Amino acid sequence: MPVEEVTLTARFKVDLTDVDESAISEIYRLFEEYKEIVNELLGLAADRHITSFIELYHAKYHELRQRYPMLPSHYIFTACRHAASIYKPFIKSRKRSVCERNGPTFKGRAIWLDSHLFRLDAEGWRASIALHGGRWITLRLLHREYHERFRGMEHGEARLVLGDDGNLYLNVAFFQMVTLPEISADAKIIAVDVNENVIAYGNNDFIERFETNEGIIRTRYFLKRRRIQSRVRGRELQRRLLEKYMGRERNRIREIYYRVAREIINRAKEVGVTVIVMEDLKCFREKDWGFKELNGRLHRWSYRRFQQVLGYQAKLHGLNVKYVDPRNTSRICPICNGELSQSRNGRRLMRCRRCGLEEDRDVIAVRNLAKRYYEECMDTKNLKPLFDVR
Repeated sequence: MPVEEVTLTARFKVDLTDVDESAISEIYRLFEEYKEIVNELLGLAADRHITSFIELYHAKYHELRQRYPMLPSHYIFTACRHAASIYKPFIKSRKRSVCERNGPTFKGRAIWLDSHLFRLDAEGWRASIALHGGRWITLRLLHREYHERFRGMEHGEARLVLGDDGNLYLNVAFFQMVTLPEISADAKIIAVDVNENVIAYGNNDFIERFETNEGIIRTRYFLKRRRIQSRVRGRELQRRLLEKYMGRERNRIREIYYRVAREIINRAKEVGVTVIVMEDLKCFREKDWGFKELNGRLHRWSYRRFQQVLGYQAKLHGLNVKYVDPRNTSRICPICNGELSQSRNGRRLMRCRRCGLEEDRDVIAVRNLAKRYYEECMDTKNLKPLFDVR
């Protein structure tokens, strides 16, 4: 049976009540120095067009070590990785003309910690962080019942985060190995079609739709932020209001994603499904759709985030996840491969001129995804037709 590694991130709030003031000031000093280093590396990356953290490391390591002799050397190493991870997507945004700035800026709200800078005691939920001069500080992590699931897992790197509320948080990456079932030629699947306001899923036996209204929610919050930017005076007040409503939007969408993922997985276990099929939408945002408003809507839509949530949740429940080519899944008839046109009976209904099929475009997309999975991933020579004309 195939074995895959699933990465989960746990967020802990750091308890600073039993930490003396000198240690707290040392942590804040660490944030300031790390911010200076990352911004200097970003400036160098912008001047020399460097996207590799290895090049940044070789170009600035010795200079930074002399300037910050008391800082553990691995902070400079992780800062180079951090700067490269910020600069690479910035270059992609510049190429798509999404961003007009000369270079990105790091706000200094997070510090990357590798295994040389961070130690975790999962039994007592305490973390040790390296400070200046080779000293270490032990911090107590506030935990709940949710965190108990991470006790037996291996942990990797972490991030020390300074929250907007002034509290200190530690985000730790945990790894879990999961055993997935073998995929046979007659494996039962559920195909998932993700749209801006609807998520449809199913197979030849059933197809269901979940109204997420994500596009409507995101547009409302976008307009609210526009009003704040145009009407509210004062930078600090604007910043607080924008962060407040961005947090609300993020939490609402995340709750919807987990609810839909839970519903799909429960249905998959109920009907004996072993494979979840989704669209490979990695390059979806790189396309220019010709309209500024449409481009903005699609860039606000976090379809990949939902696929990530469903993907790792499915693996944790012992389900395989496969991605297929998404092209023309709503434009081709799943029965005869004929071209579809919009029906006169409804805006979302599509009709095939060749075989007369008339169905909702989300249902057609789910059927085409299931059909394409068998065509791309399985040997289809001895398979019966997937769909019958109804």
